[in-house]
Amino acid sequence: MIIKRRSIIISRTIILCSIAAIGLCATVSCKFFGRKSPTQGEIVLARANNDYLYLSDMAGLTKNMSAKDSIAFIANYSESWVRRRLLLKKAEENVPYDELGIDKKVEDYRQSLLLYEYEKELINQKLDKAVNDDEIQEFYDKNKEKFTLESDIYDLQYVEIHIDAPDLDKMRPVILNPKTDDDINKREGYCKVYAQTYSFADSNWMAASAVLKKFPISSADLKTLSTGGRFMEYKNNKNAYFLYVKTVRHQGEPSPLEFIRNQIKEVVFNKKKVVLIQKIYDGIYADGVKSGKCEVLVKK
Repeated sequence: MIIKRRSIIISRTIILCSIAAIGLCATVSCKFFGRKSPTQGEIVLARANNDYLYLSDMAGLTKNMSAKDSIAFIANYSESWVRRRLLLKKAEENVPYDELGIDKKVEDYRQSLLLYEYEKELINQKLDKAVNDDEIQEFYDKNKEKFTLESDIYDLQYVEIHIDAPDLDKMRPVILNPKTDDDINKREGYCKVYAQTYSFADSNWMAASAVLKKFPISSADLKTLSTGGRFMEYKNNKNAYFLYVKTVRHQGEPSPLEFIRNQIKEVVFNKKKVVLIQKIYDGIYADGVKSGKCEVLVKK
């Protein structure tokens, strides 16, 4: 049954009342539509040819929205729904049904999605997500030549601290050139309290682009740092930056392990996933053949 246009225009009050009611019951009753609605007792939000969008279809979509935002969302959703239905209808009229193999594509997609969800569940249940240091080191040793650097990288220590930090003038020599273990401990303690960020790690590799983005220095400054062999200080109008380049690795050289540790960790984990899924799928196939549930009639 086709509903006249004036019957599809729903008042703000009706929608507000129905939004509240839809969370309390499965169906909504409203005299505004009476028996003219295609489905008894449902509020129709939109129609496209013989397809109808009901308010009950929106259950959950407006959760935690204010009444005003709910009205706007429902209005926008309804228009988008109509536009899509009309486009699909036009596509059906102009594309021969089997020309593009739509049914096969839909079925292929359904199967792929089902297998994806199954594999994801298998991984969650059966695969240890941890990749230990020995596995990372072994993979690196076997594939080191494949991990060549695409640009220069720098093993950097740094301190970023506000220029008005307490006792900074006093601590500056200790930060720049600690001479004793006591100086090193004082520097660490001071930075923990006052520095915005800092790192004195033994291995903290950064690409040139990352260094230039993080600190207010130029390419020329970075070159000077690379050959200076000591901490140097740079400033802007807010912070002081103490930088020290311990080592440089150049483009084309093998990447140090620590620079690509996370990358290798991901590769090793993905390999574990592939092995696990293949093992399970081979087991399912072997069980199917053994039980007589399947057979391949075309031999290799």
